[in-house]
Amino acid sequence: MWILALIFSQCILNVFCEDLRSSLYFVNASVQEVVFASTTGTSVPCPAAGVPPVSLRWYLATGEEIYDVPGIRHVHPNGTLQIFHIAPSSFSKLIHDNTYYCTAENPSGRIRSQDVHIKAVLREPYTVRVEDQKAMRGNVAVFKCIIPASVEGYITVVSWDKDTMSINAEMSRFLITSTGNLYILDVQMEDGLYNYRCMTRHRYTGETRQSNSARLIVSDPANSAPHILDSFERREVMASHRVELPCKASGHPAPKYRWLKDNRPLEPDTRFRQSVTGLLIERAQPSDTGTYVCEVWNGYGNAEVVGRLMVKEPLKLMVSPRKVKGSVGSQVSLTCSVTGSEEYQLSWYRNGELIYPSNSVRMTGQNRENLVMAGMAKSDGGAYQCFARNGKMSAQDFVQVLLEDGTPKILASFSEKVYNVNEFVSLSCTVKGTPEPRVTWALDDEPVIRDSRHRISYYTNAEGHMVSHLNITQTQVPDGGVYRCICNNSAGTVSYQARINVRGPASIRPMKNLTAIAGWDMYIHCRVIGYPYYSIKWYKDSNLLPYNHRQRAFENNGTLKLFDVQKDVDEGEYTCNVLVQPQLSTHQSVYVTVKVPPTIQPFEFPPYSIGQRVFIPCVVMSGDQPVFITWQKDGRPIPASLGVTLDNIDFTSSLRISNLTLAHNGNYTCIARNQAAAVEHQSQLIVRVPPKFVVQPKDQDAIYGKAVILNCSAEGYPVPTIQWKYSKGAGVPQFKPIALNSGFRIEVLVNGSLLIKHVLEEDSGFYLCRVSNDVGADVSKSMYLNVKIPAMITSYPNTTLATQGEEKKMSCTAHGEKPIMVRWEKEERIINPETSRYVVSIKEVGDEVISTLQIMPTLREDSGFFSCHAINSFGEDRGIIQLTVQEPPDPPE
Repeated sequence: MWILALIFSQCILNVFCEDLRSSLYFVNASVQEVVFASTTGTSVPCPAAGVPPVSLRWYLATGEEIYDVPGIRHVHPNGTLQIFHIAPSSFSKLIHDNTYYCTAENPSGRIRSQDVHIKAVLREPYTVRVEDQKAMRGNVAVFKCIIPASVEGYITVVSWDKDTMSINAEMSRFLITSTGNLYILDVQMEDGLYNYRCMTRHRYTGETRQSNSARLIVSDPANSAPHILDSFERREVMASHRVELPCKASGHPAPKYRWLKDNRPLEPDTRFRQSVTGLLIERAQPSDTGTYVCEVWNGYGNAEVVGRLMVKEPLKLMVSPRKVKGSVGSQVSLTCSVTGSEEYQLSWYRNGELIYPSNSVRMTGQNRENLVMAGMAKSDGGAYQCFARNGKMSAQDFVQVLLEDGTPKILASFSEKVYNVNEFVSLSCTVKGTPEPRVTWALDDEPVIRDSRHRISYYTNAEGHMVSHLNITQTQVPDGGVYRCICNNSAGTVSYQARINVRGPASIRPMKNLTAIAGWDMYIHCRVIGYPYYSIKWYKDSNLLPYNHRQRAFENNGTLKLFDVQKDVDEGEYTCNVLVQPQLSTHQSVYVTVKVPPTIQPFEFPPYSIGQRVFIPCVVMSGDQPVFITWQKDGRPIPASLGVTLDNIDFTSSLRISNLTLAHNGNYTCIARNQAAAVEHQSQLIVRVPPKFVVQPKDQDAIYGKAVILNCSAEGYPVPTIQWKYSKGAGVPQFKPIALNSGFRIEVLVNGSLLIKHVLEEDSGFYLCRVSNDVGADVSKSMYLNVKIPAMITSYPNTTLATQGEEKKMSCTAHGEKPIMVRWEKEERIINPETSRYVVSIKEVGDEVISTLQIMPTLREDSGFFSCHAINSFGEDRGIIQLTVQEPPDPPE
């Protein structure tokens, strides 16, 4: 059975993502410590869940994902972490006394739980004792159950005995306090006739202990100054709980008491009550924190108790706003509000990963409680958590941040329309996007120039969208044409266009000669102003276009499109003819020059080995002259140190290497440029090197329960892969592959070495390191791993009985590497086997060592705790035996 140090919380924190139809939430989110007996083990469920089902993982507080250790630690498929019961020799602080956390991940994001400290408590010998006390008749006596500091946190006083009778509430003069002390009120002479003992119980192992017997020495009253019997130095309590501040003194006449807080008399409060034991505070509040002084006096003197009370509130926090929707490129601001403590450390996490300040991330406020993130990328969406920590207390909250595409979108625009001269024209575009888009205007692809007749305005409407207006007064015929509003931000650009016609004589705006690139598409625009006009037609060499499948004329807006431009066919003069009246037309011509970009004949590097020679030509098969050819390696100019020779002749360039080395590996790019364009062709040069060992594996020892690295590293090109195989035991090797995973006990390191994080006895055997890269023959080498077992006590009695005066034998069985030395102790005092009553014998049976302690004869004082310690060169273990010596029964009468 295992015990949670904090009660499970019933609340569920939930964030629901409407867009993803998924959620993440915590269940029992307040579990922060799990303490259990090493003899029982424990299971800890991951306190997180989600819809759709989440992937659950456990980590150490350092961020290392935990691995399974057979028989010691295991993570079940449902996310439950199980720590198995262990012998003391298997205790590992890394596993059994460490801080863990788990994560839950699904399409909503990834959240991490609060830290959970998991601690295994080992069984160890201890005794509790009570000291004799003195008291005057009519006064108060206080007995304390003295518990060793090493186990004090786990031990509870469960009862007190007066001789053979258990003290209970019906005994009006006897009182057991919340701290386990025994008060005897109005002491009588008869109280000195009894023996007093306390009984304790270990909270986790369930073991009970009874103390020695103590007596009360009662004297007649005599005038004396107060003497403190029970006090406190520091008390900590959670808010709303009850707390008792003990202050009790003896003296004659009976002392009087007065309490002060922070050097001022206590203010009247129904929650405060002076009791027989001291000051009782009900429903403690944070404002009750302070230094308390209990003043005690009578006619013969005075005394005082000074102690500090700390009332703690559980840490609580909330991240706001609760629902965050933003756009790519936008700024997101979150605030973490913390209550329950003024001292705490605050951390921010995105999808379970710690967030650090950067150029785009700012954390402001006294405790970094404000998180401001600018220029959000799509990958920045997910679960954002705030953690507050103060000692062992911690709290967290999280929100979901959803990011939409911030590319501008035009929501409203203008349409084609006809205006009269001097008529007012107003065009508008309404656009949304994040960051807020910038809007510009163009007429027939030329920017609109602001002047006294052309005004451009911007404002943000009630919905938060940008609205831009282009207003034209005293409109003239040249104001006609294709108007475009262009909206752009860091996320993208979008535009809208429509034709605005102004009545008046039709004409064509002047056209400039154009250059086209062979193989590309191109547009030629005939910009007509004035209205009405009857038709727009294109001609080339007096031929009406289109006259082939690569030409398309848009009569409504005067645009001509040429597909896959060809120099021989498409270069020349193009004429736009506009019919302005049934018998009247106007025209303008434009000359199109076609430039031909270079074309590189593809080349590839064949397989090469180190030391060979290389010659690769880059030939420009076609394209306008002059053409300029350059080379790059891995996107940069080829370093002179590589000894690469380049020969350029006319339209070719060759690359020569006289002695290949590994440094020549890389991507080589031939770049050809002319007036039309720059083109490139790339090929990878791989200098292949067969594998060879840098570090060969060799036989080595490992210690059970520790980590070990089996060294093996190699070089070659391509980079060799390393595979490990294993053959159990010392017999003829029969190698089989090892199952590897970074989250498990065994993994291959980056350099190829094999890491066993927690060595087990069955890891002993042969290991084979095999190296290959498909160049030449594979290489391999085997080694033997000898697992050394530290001394372990495998069998001993927890408790045993003996009869006084008779012989008693107690045995411990030890296992591990020989030689093993076994030492016996009684309550931390080493037993000398040469003494007359103790005899220690050793016997080896197979792999085990059996040590027997013989006591001849047993005495009453032999009762107590014996421990057998097994020691070898690799470790130490002990077994604890409680021996009770009983007196022999009286002979029958």
